[in-house]
Amino acid sequence: MFAAQNGSSSQNGPDRIVVIYPNGTYKTVLTSTDGLASPSATAVRGNRLYTTDGGVPEPHDPKLQTARINFPALLAGAAH
Repeated sequence: MFAAQNGSSSQNGPDRIVVIYPNGTYKTVLTSTDGLASPSATAVRGNRLYTTDGGVPEPHDPKLQTARINFPALLAGAAH
């Protein structure tokens, strides 16, 4: 499962996308250095990850971002 964490408005940490494994562990896979600005939701279709981005901080550039998911790398990092 992929989850968006919006740190811009919640002050609960950085803007990031995390992958959550079945055992509850998680790993950050995208951050603001990857261009995230207020991520709000994620969706997966095939090997594509789609992220809605609110663009709350300057320059206020809301967008839909897409990325290719590297499943072998994610599964290699999973704690079993």
